Amino acid sequence: MMDSVVVVGAGLSGLTAGYRLAESGATVVVLEAGPRPGGRVGTEVHGGYVVDTGPDALTAGYSHYLKLIADLGLQGRVADTAAVIGLVRDGRIIDIDPGKPWRLPFTPALSWGAKLRMIAGILRQRSAIAGVDSYDMVSSASLDDPEHTAADFAAEQFGGEVADYLIDPLMRLTVGSGAANASTVNVLGALRAWSSSLQTVRGGLGFVTDELAKRLDVRYGATVTRVDETATGVSVGYRDQSGEHEIAADGCVIGAMYNRATEIWPTLSSASPAFGDKLRHVKLISVSLGYSVRAATAAYPVLVPTVENREALLIFMQHNKCADRAPAGHSLVTIYTDTTVTDGYLDRTDRELELWAAGIVEGLCPELAGHRDMSVVTRWPVAGYLADPGFWRHSRGLLAALPHDGPVKVAGDLFGAGSMESATRWGERAAAELVRRNR
Repeated sequence: MMDSVVVVGAGLSGLTAGYRLAESGATVVVLEAGPRPGGRVGTEVHGGYVVDTGPDALTAGYSHYLKLIADLGLQGRVADTAAVIGLVRDGRIIDIDPGKPWRLPFTPALSWGAKLRMIAGILRQRSAIAGVDSYDMVSSASLDDPEHTAADFAAEQFGGEVADYLIDPLMRLTVGSGAANASTVNVLGALRAWSSSLQTVRGGLGFVTDELAKRLDVRYGATVTRVDETATGVSVGYRDQSGEHEIAADGCVIGAMYNRATEIWPTLSSASPAFGDKLRHVKLISVSLGYSVRAATAAYPVLVPTVENREALLIFMQHNKCADRAPAGHSLVTIYTDTTVTDGYLDRTDRELELWAAGIVEGLCPELAGHRDMSVVTRWPVAGYLADPGFWRHSRGLLAALPHDGPVKVAGDLFGAGSMESATRWGERAAAELVRRNR
């Protein structure tokens, strides 16, 4: 039996790995360089507003994540969001309600010709869509065409209008940029994933990672400097405010981002050197704005096509996500920058970013103008990995090249889709591999 494991990083994936390992009977220490758990998952409370500052949306298809919540005894906190999806077209938000299918043929979001081409394209691709695991797309890497983008694929299969006004904003929602920067396989994954209903967690998504951390020995302010394999397992060096330390353990799970992970465990970069050379990071800024009146749209996610606004990635109407996100009669709106423009926004002041976001939000929802009463700006210089053409093939190559019988396992969402579901799955996978190794 495995007696001890060190987990590097207290993000969702690392905490999940630690929790599952502790369930198996291992003694787990989690080393986190920052002051709090969660990694990119976080929730802040400002007055009566509950603001998710990182990942935002989850679906009923998040089977592993929802089971984790249930295992923590938190299933009563899972709530359905508004079913309505908004789409920006011609400078206004068009509400689309999947719960009222008789209205879908008449939505002005797409022309009649585009609707027919979309149906025909989905019928042609229905087998491919059904065969893709949206949260483990490494398994579908053979469909990742490094010479063609999601925009190319969408235009060919669905026509230009559907490519611009449906597929492109779906890519922005799931990838961090538009279809011109996304892999073809992401189109299939998005179409499958977003057929599931949307859900959320009452109290904020950070509640889940906080609860995981409470059940583990998490040491904050602990910066890992190296992970060495030994004859009996691993030796992990780290430093904190009291000095340098070393922990000997049977195994280690690394839940850090790729560049950081390669610094402390060089085996990761030597396994597949080309992976790091091809890697592009997603960079995001989120701006959440509170308003003392309600927005007219009933949508929770509002999809923003690149042709409508290149800078604004997408918008979430948080008050339509869950009633606890804003005081009664108020609105909470979150807008993100597209990763292709984020570098030019990172040095802007919070006030400048607030005004940028308000200009877009209040242009789409003029009823909110003059009622802004709160703002939160969160910068993510490294928010994930851009799943551009060829990414999934490179990811599969890295996964195959890693030593599968060693005491060090990689978690995070390096091989997933950058979602809470993929982070949970890869954390569980790393834990299961270590348990199997030590049986």
